[in-house]
Amino acid sequence: MRKESGKNIIVRVPNWIGDAVMCLPALDALKRLFPSSMIAVLAKPKVVPIFENNPAISEILEYGGKKGGILEKINISSELKARGFDTAVLFQNAFEAAFISFLSRIPERAGYARDLRSAFLTKAVPVTTEIKKKHHVFYYLNLIEALGGSIDGKETPVPRLYISDGEASWAREFLVKEGLSGRPLFGGAPGASYGPAKMWPPERFASVLRELAGARKGAALVFGGPDDKAACGALKGAFPDAVDLSGALTLRQSMALMSLLDAFITNDSGPMHIAAALGVPTVAIFGSTDATLTGPLGKKTAVVGKEMECSPCFERECRLGHYKCLRDIGTDEVLRAVKGLLA
Repeated sequence: MRKESGKNIIVRVPNWIGDAVMCLPALDALKRLFPSSMIAVLAKPKVVPIFENNPAISEILEYGGKKGGILEKINISSELKARGFDTAVLFQNAFEAAFISFLSRIPERAGYARDLRSAFLTKAVPVTTEIKKKHHVFYYLNLIEALGGSIDGKETPVPRLYISDGEASWAREFLVKEGLSGRPLFGGAPGASYGPAKMWPPERFASVLRELAGARKGAALVFGGPDDKAACGALKGAFPDAVDLSGALTLRQSMALMSLLDAFITNDSGPMHIAAALGVPTVAIFGSTDATLTGPLGKKTAVVGKEMECSPCFERECRLGHYKCLRDIGTDEVLRAVKGLLA
């Protein structure tokens, strides 16, 4: 693909919040490659907030409503065709992404050669062993390099999220209403949509947050979506003074509040990537997954985990039934990591 200006580009972004955050450096690289281009992203509703206020993005197109099925694919293909996109960059891996870009008659279609979709791509990029061993941000950046972009592989790029002035004002007003303004704030995210093999016990989150808040006369905020209410409720039960926000805020509201935290403790999850991308000191607890591949990025991040013969197994549930990779992590280890970042 020739480097040129004035392109009309559609980017099919990932469906998971953590992956959506990790693709942000690739979007920045795409904008640097084609600085005069119009870049739109095609996103499922769940991840749309990740891309809002991003200066590299001209427009967000939402995809994946209630209709579903082939009719929805035809409709979105017709819309993309009518918009006259000349380039499609597919960060999302599914066959569907390539098929829709093909139906849309987009002349240049770049994505990974996987899931039987190479025939629908004009640039099918191989999934090499080397790229599988790198942090996932490079998985997306590798596609931009295949298009002609220059990527520095020595230093891992850090994703960045953008909070508007209005959102920041809302967050400050929220803290005033809740009587939390002016106090040190510590956040926790005890949930993980992947499954229990990623979830450190909520009671231990409570212990760490209680210690941090008590020692600094601060407050603890608990973050999570509707699916995390059980884990967040367990944390709240063990630490009643914590403010449980699970399921009560939009993702953008959560992001605005998270940006004001002094520190954040989290499992390997979407909120982990969000906090790190906001520049919040973030301690991530890893169990079944590999922090070298999907860990939080930035100078204010730390990972706590246990090396075991069976890990990383990447399983949703412990096939041995003991979850030792998580249960062997003590609250003292996590506290040391937080205090190290605060120091």
